[in-house]
Amino acid sequence: MARNRRGSPIASTADVLLVQEALQHAGLYDGPIDGIPGARTMLALRHYQRREGLRNDNHFSPELIEHVRHCV
Repeated sequence: MARNRRGSPIASTADVLLVQEALQHAGLYDGPIDGIPGARTMLALRHYQRREGLRNDNHFSPELIEHVRHCV
């Protein structure tokens, strides 16, 4: 996974789409499934991370992507 200047992972559009769909399925997101990590996506992501006991770092980390793939 690519990283930005701060060392944070940069999610692919496909990963963002996957997470948006999972967040919508979980009832946490009602925005467009467009692959763009906007404000509503990030808010839903924080809620999901907290609810699932994941590291609440507000990033599309490899761990988050794997968790979503196994839970959806």
